[in-house]
Order: sequence, then structure tokens, then C-alpha cells
Amino acid sequence: MSMTRFQVEGLHLLGYTKRQSEFLFLVATHSGYFTNRQFKSFAQTESGSVSHAFIRKLLEEKHVSYHAYRSGGRVYHLFARKVYQAIDRENLRTRKKHELEYVKTRLVALDFVLAHPQHRYLETEPEKVGFFEKEYNVRRDTLPVKLYRARKSAEVTPRYFVDRFPIFLSQGSAPPVLTFTYVDSGAVTLDGFSTHLRAYLGLFQAVRRFEFLYIAPTTRLFQAAESEFHHVLYGRREQSKSVSLLEYFHLRKAWDGKERVASADVVLLKEAQEQYAGRNFEELYERWRKGSAKDSDVMRVAEQPFDAPRSVFRTLVCGSSLKIFTDPLGITAESSPEAEFNDSLSQVSGSRSVEVSGS
Repeated sequence: MSMTRFQVEGLHLLGYTKRQSEFLFLVATHSGYFTNRQFKSFAQTESGSVSHAFIRKLLEEKHVSYHAYRSGGRVYHLFARKVYQAIDRENLRTRKKHELEYVKTRLVALDFVLAHPQHRYLETEPEKVGFFEKEYNVRRDTLPVKLYRARKSAEVTPRYFVDRFPIFLSQGSAPPVLTFTYVDSGAVTLDGFSTHLRAYLGLFQAVRRFEFLYIAPTTRLFQAAESEFHHVLYGRREQSKSVSLLEYFHLRKAWDGKERVASADVVLLKEAQEQYAGRNFEELYERWRKGSAKDSDVMRVAEQPFDAPRSVFRTLVCGSSLKIFTDPLGITAESSPEAEFNDSLSQVSGSRSVEVSGS
């Protein structure tokens, strides 16, 4: 955990102990949502009074809201601006209300982080962008990005790594291994995973060596996910041999210049963009477009053997917190300690149940 003394003191001024502050820091940074069980696991306690007092304070101070599910369990949402301000995380979108699928994904991500505290996580957007720019000389147009348009103006703001899946350096090896992750909270198909891989493809090409960890609560899609991973990273280049590098440059130049491009060529252009993703191709294109590189230079690069990224694909079963949506303790909710705990909290909070959209 990279929590600074300033951040600890900021939460301490709000009335939280060191251990409680550390947990809130992890929730704010990696999730925004948490369960009572996750706090107990982090605090290494089974005492109901310990977690009761903690959540009671959060509710009294209006730092969290909650949604009660049919199982009798509750998911808490850390939304208070003053908490995020105290740890210099005010701009995180986790303060906002989200769809149920997002909530589940964040809970699984928090499960993983709580179970693997030894890693050095790249925690924020600026930290991730700065890391890849400094360590790998990656340009920002290679990073996974989403554009947000302001409601009251035409201003467009690029935001990087908006998925906020854990990216970390394993401290148990020398040198540390860079690991990307994808968090699946129980998807029916791999559509989201495929989209994610394509968004990161340019970065994978630039990094060259890394591990990729597919995290899910069941093994159902593990084999298919591994096949899709290798297909996107290594298969598409072989698939698109009909588009040479020089042809791609000419098509892209026409497209960038807003010239008329045939529909069939638009399809080829999209395939070629995935085929030739990476900083080296981007720099060569810019030099060729400006005239400092000739057609022969482009053809010579294209004839060189393809140096594919060296990656290791791994899978991990994780997501025990999702049991909160069925039966929080594996027994009937009405007769469980969790139910009694929730009843007492209803008295504390005045039954302030904040709906999570999509539930």
C-alpha cells in the first residue's frame, strides 16, 4: 500500500483509526464499494462489534450509502467528497452511483487487492500515464483512452485507463514483473474482454514483456479467454497480410486528410490499425507522412521479422464477496448475524437505503 502520512492524517482528522483509514484508502482507490465481510477480512477480525462501530460511524457521518439486496446483505458505497479529498482522490469517478454490473466488478477488484497487498499497484490515472511514459517511452496516443465531452461546451477531455483494473509490479521477483489484469464479475460472453484487449493492444506492443491476469469468480470462461487473448495479440497480424505496411500508410494518410475512402478500404484500414499498432509504427508513419522517410524505408521495416510481445497469460478465481447478492453468509439471511447487524444499522441510519441503479 502506498498510502502517505498526509493521507493517513487526513482520514484521522475525520475520526478514523489507522486501520480504518487504510481500508478506506483501498476502497476509494480501487473500488468505491465494499461489504462488511471485506472489512472484517482486512481488519482480520470476526468481531461484529468492530465492524458495527466502523460502519455505524460511516453512516452517521454520511460518508457512505448502501443498498440492501434480497439476500439481506448490503453493499456500501463510499461517496463522500470530503473522504476523497482527504486522500487526494477527489476526481475518481467511484464517488458516483453506478450500474449493478459495475458494482460487482469493483467488489471483485477489491477482493483481489485485499488478498494481494504485497504488490506495488499503479493506483491512479496520472500514476499509470507517468509510469508508461517514463519507463517505456510510450506516447499518450498509444494508451487506452476514452473521450468525454462536456455537457455545456464542446470541450473534449481524454481520460486514460478508465476501466481502472489493477495494474501492478510483482515485488517478489527481480526485476519486478509488470502485470495487467481484467476483472470479470460473471460475464455471459467475452465481448467486453475482446474490446478491452483491443483498447490495450498498442500499449502491449510498446511494453513487449508482461503478464496478463484474467480474474473471475468461476473458471467458466478461462479457456475461451486465453484463446481470445492469443488471437488478439498474435493472430490478427497473420490474418491481415493482405494489407501491407505501405498500403496502410497510404490509406491512413487519405483518411486523415479527409479524402474519400472506399467502404472496403475502411474495413482494411481498421484491420491494419490493429495489425500495426505500436510506437515504432506510429513514429515511422509520422516520418513518412512528413517526407523524412521514403517508401523504401517503410518497405524495409515491413520485411523485418515481427517481434511479438512476450506475454504470460494466467487466470485466477476470485470474487467471494459476490455471495452477498445471494446469501451473505451461506445461511438464511433472516436468521444470520448479518441480518441482525443490518437491522441495528437501520435504526442508526434511519433506514437510509440508497438505490444502486440497475439492481
